[in-house]
Amino acid sequence: MKSLHSVIQSLNPYSAYDKAQTAILRKTLMCDNIKRLKIIGVIGSAVNLLLLVLYFLKDGFEGLTTIEATLRIAWILASIIYISGVGSPHFPDAVKKRQFIFFYGATGLCLLFASLITAVLSVEQGSTFLYLINVLLIGSFLYLSLLEMIGIIAPSFLVLVISIIFAPSSILMTQGNFINVIASTAFAVVIAQTILISKLKQLSSTQTILDQKKELEYLIDLDGLTRIPNRRKLESYYLNHPDASFALLMVDIDYFKNYNDTYGHLQGDQCLIQVAQCLSHYPFEGLTTRYGGEEFVTIVIRDDLTDTATLVEDIRASIEAMQIRHEASAFGVVTVSIGYVIHATDHPPLETNSDPVDSLESFILKADQALYQAKENGRNQIKLYQE
Repeated sequence: MKSLHSVIQSLNPYSAYDKAQTAILRKTLMCDNIKRLKIIGVIGSAVNLLLLVLYFLKDGFEGLTTIEATLRIAWILASIIYISGVGSPHFPDAVKKRQFIFFYGATGLCLLFASLITAVLSVEQGSTFLYLINVLLIGSFLYLSLLEMIGIIAPSFLVLVISIIFAPSSILMTQGNFINVIASTAFAVVIAQTILISKLKQLSSTQTILDQKKELEYLIDLDGLTRIPNRRKLESYYLNHPDASFALLMVDIDYFKNYNDTYGHLQGDQCLIQVAQCLSHYPFEGLTTRYGGEEFVTIVIRDDLTDTATLVEDIRASIEAMQIRHEASAFGVVTVSIGYVIHATDHPPLETNSDPVDSLESFILKADQALYQAKENGRNQIKLYQE
């Protein structure tokens, strides 16, 4: 069974990846393939044009009327159509079905023109070099799977086989020429597979590194205990909402030192986690972060700030409603005090040309002052900052 899987994977390297990964990998490689085939098209057109000029200089217009010259002209036109029509996708999502059709069609035609020209040449006119160089170039320069190589090579190879049967004077009839064609074709297929597998492993490794980087960045923004965003994330969230109206809440667990002294620090950590989860899952647009110790900062984004007091009171009540026992508190359960400040976008900024981070710190300071007043007034209540 294992050997069968190895055979399948060797025939189709994409089988080692899931459907979503395969789609991304194919489009990523197609971005490269399109650029690489353009290079082949430009070089091929330049070589063909140079040969046509030489034919014209030698035989005049008659030199451009041979089957070989006609094929070279058609080859140049096909290259121009491909280069101008395929586009230039710079990232995987920009690759559409049209690009795939253009690429596979142009690659197949490139090799087909090479085989047709090879087939019409007599022993006196040339060698199989044109086909050999093109099949090896496609196999080594483009990222193609075994099935793709077979699909591209099959029509061209069929032309060469037919030319042996119906064109006795073909250069393919010369001893060893057709053997060279078969060997080069097989070698090109092997090269293509080797290069594709290597490239897929490289892309997969790169994607793994990027995924790990994203995960690390995500973890850097989280508080290690409560698994909610931390102060670093608070700053970036604030900077990403420069024109929003919001209320900033400073939330503090009442008598938390007494809670730790009564139930121990492990139970205190569980209390912090429960409060953090309640705050972070409360239904409002915004962000709750652990600011430090038993303090949390919440930003609530609201277009209409007129009823903010009701929302803040509901948040306070939701913590009390969890009924976390707290015998060392005057309330018998875990409660919070909240100080908050309101900022409407139609209000002038705190300071002209002030640094955004400094503005955030100013809001936090004001909310903290309101929190202090809530504590002084008996805790388990909310207090709006007022100038």
